[in-house]
Amino acid sequence: MKESEFTKIIADLERVENELKTVGNNKEKRQKCYDRLLELRKRMDRYVEYWLLFEEKINDLQERYDFFLPDELPESFLHAFDNIMPSKEDYEEQLTSEEIGREKRGVKPLLLQADNEACIRSFRRGLGFLELAMMDEAIQEFKAVISQEPDLMLPHLCLGVAYAERGMGDEAMRELRLVQALTDDPQTGAIIHNAMGNIYADREEYQLALEEFKKVVELDPEFSVAYFNLGAVYYNLKQYQNSVAAFEAVKDKFPRDWELYFYLGKAFKKLGNEEQALVNLLKSSHLAHQEPFVAFELGLLYDKLGETRKALECYYRARRLYQELEGREMSVDN
Repeated sequence: MKESEFTKIIADLERVENELKTVGNNKEKRQKCYDRLLELRKRMDRYVEYWLLFEEKINDLQERYDFFLPDELPESFLHAFDNIMPSKEDYEEQLTSEEIGREKRGVKPLLLQADNEACIRSFRRGLGFLELAMMDEAIQEFKAVISQEPDLMLPHLCLGVAYAERGMGDEAMRELRLVQALTDDPQTGAIIHNAMGNIYADREEYQLALEEFKKVVELDPEFSVAYFNLGAVYYNLKQYQNSVAAFEAVKDKFPRDWELYFYLGKAFKKLGNEEQALVNLLKSSHLAHQEPFVAFELGLLYDKLGETRKALECYYRARRLYQELEGREMSVDN
């Protein structure tokens, strides 16, 4: 899709908005505006569907051919949720007694029913916004689904994750605990505990966060992000050997994650292993040469190693990067 097409849609939307300001209570004109808005929404929904299909294909290619694209997103929510969403056919043909029991209690499964197209569109848009880290928009879409289908668990789960990413801990806990009470699916549980662990970590309640991340890897040993989170929490608890072990466990899964090497370097430095600290901080600096605190941390290590010239070069680069960052922030504020 060309950028001009997006521009045209936005321009059309603004024209409808201007017309709505003038039509008053004229039902015929209001109906025409409504029809035009509906058509614009359908066009945008179609583009979102293609984007989601594109992302799924990209993820599949990366897994099959073992490569990583620059500036990659975190592990796809679509991929995670595909593993916990049954197909409509499987649900109808293989309904277990446990699932029947839930139906009798008025608890619907994770499946979104195909006959509610409005819910499906909102849910897919919500997932798209999650992928783009547009949490306010994702929250609104998932709330729209829940308002129509309040008994579906999956929108509550996604809403809880979005709230957690947005830093709305209390709201996130409410949604996550609701889903937790209604399902014993291990992969769903892993997603819930990981989100709750992030909430506790944001509150600097690291011991509580540690327990949550431990539960994640117990439920799903392949949940790679949880090991990274464990490493970060162990570091904040000053358990540096455990921190190193957690980061090392998933280093191959995140070969271009500069933060992983940054914290590995700092943990090795705390353990007195300056050789491995240097190796990892250099790797972090190579992957994130624009991050001033990486350059500064590398300078501190060179200083400790007695390599004064290299330390000064790092300090100078860190200072320059900080100044550039402050300049960009000031220009945005103005």
